[in-house]
Amino acid sequence: MPMHEDKVELLRRVDLFSTLREYELDIIAKNSEMVRFDRGVAVFVKGAPARELYVVQGGRVGIIGVESEDNITIAQIAPGESFGELEFLENAPRKAAAFIEEESVLLRFPAVGITMADLLRDHPFVAARTLHRLLGIIAERIWSVKQLLNEKTGWLQDLHRQLHCDRMTGLYNETFLREDFVNLLPRLGGRAALLMIKPDNFKEINDRYGHEAGDHVLKLMAIFLQSELGENDIGVRYRGDEFAAVLADAGRDEALERSRAISASLASLDLSRAAGADAPHVRVSIGIALYPTDRAESRMLVEEAHRKMMAARESGGGRVAI
Repeated sequence: MPMHEDKVELLRRVDLFSTLREYELDIIAKNSEMVRFDRGVAVFVKGAPARELYVVQGGRVGIIGVESEDNITIAQIAPGESFGELEFLENAPRKAAAFIEEESVLLRFPAVGITMADLLRDHPFVAARTLHRLLGIIAERIWSVKQLLNEKTGWLQDLHRQLHCDRMTGLYNETFLREDFVNLLPRLGGRAALLMIKPDNFKEINDRYGHEAGDHVLKLMAIFLQSELGENDIGVRYRGDEFAAVLADAGRDEALERSRAISASLASLDLSRAAGADAPHVRVSIGIALYPTDRAESRMLVEEAHRKMMAARESGGGRVAI
């Protein structure tokens, strides 16, 4: 198996990275490196700067922490396990030493010469998602989430600024859609369809039944939209009541077929619990832009799909425009 695929396969088995999508794993792997260590070598020593974390591919690593003559902690890290995450997250000196107990191959993330600041700049969404996952894992192991969020490290501040996730729906957000997604498409087949989706009658629902009901409808729309997407597709809450979907490796015909399926799925929403038994069905207008046929840059592709969506809406709504 090629070295890059070795790294991706290893990352899939580690809690920290297991929830990432394929293109996100690909970016993490490209910014990692495999390192072979001989028995007895120190991976790092207590007090050293923590610029990376490690995953054991093969071999065994021992962790030794000495607080006093009477307080010595020893742990063994087996293949498929990670270590060094806590100090890495805090950007703090190592609190223990790590030694190779038998000849080992470790994945080091990020690779030498790459910093988390670089990744947050070049791949803000993926880096933020990784740090967010790491934050949760460390919280489970060590502190409460509240204590961790109060840490004043530069990385956590960057994380809050960079995290490309819509809080209400859990989908990706407008910043991700405008800035990042086209760079990920070569990994997903080199072509894609961007769907911009807007409910024609959301204002009616919101005005008639209230903002709480409106928020509930948006959450339901996000759930139903995500259910129509494949493993490598991307669901987005664009802004307000507008959604988007990136269909990986999809051409014109597939984009049209799946747009109609998404429209039908959203129309089937049962809004009775949110807005009462007389609640109307959701009717949507969808605009489709094809990458790279229509546009090859994120912002322009979004604008093209959005323009077509509004044209569909203005021509009567409940339509798909391509």
